[in-house]
Amino acid sequence: MSVRQPGPGRGLHLSAAVAAPDVEAVRAVWRAARAAGEPQWYLDLIAAVGRTKAAASTVGVAA
Repeated sequence: MSVRQPGPGRGLHLSAAVAAPDVEAVRAVWRAARAAGEPQWYLDLIAAVGRTKAAASTVGVAA
């Protein structure tokens, strides 16, 4: 079993997710990466960026 590498734009989706201003933008990047056929492990990396941004946006917010 071989691990599929990200597509021709290697790293572009991940870079876009890191540069995204908010969680909604990261979600759009994730959807684009999925539509491009990126492997699940790569989608998971993008999702981790989104979780980090979501956590950062709630720091200091009273429940």
